[in-house]
Amino acid sequence: AGTPLRPIVSSMNMPTTGISKFLDKLIWPIFDKHARSTTFIDGVDLIHHLEAYTTNGHLLPNTYLCTFDITDLYTMLPQEESLDILIGFLLQYGY
Repeated sequence: AGTPLRPIVSSMNMPTTGISKFLDKLIWPIFDKHARSTTFIDGVDLIHHLEAYTTNGHLLPNTYLCTFDITDLYTMLPQEESLDILIGFLLQYGY
């Protein structure tokens, strides 16, 4: 009680591994094309984005940087509703 548990199941060599790899190869270029500019791969990539952000004059004294710690990830949430919730949260706290 009180200890959150998350099962981790190995899916190596499972019946769905082949289709998963196929879909990954199919979807990855689309993801790169549309989401790469807003996705950080690692800490070094974050530093490069921040340097470009600063060079372009976007880093101002009133610029807020924030992070989110996602504890429960549900991939089937409606995007519009999720954005409305996030915007409401930011407005509630004066952002």
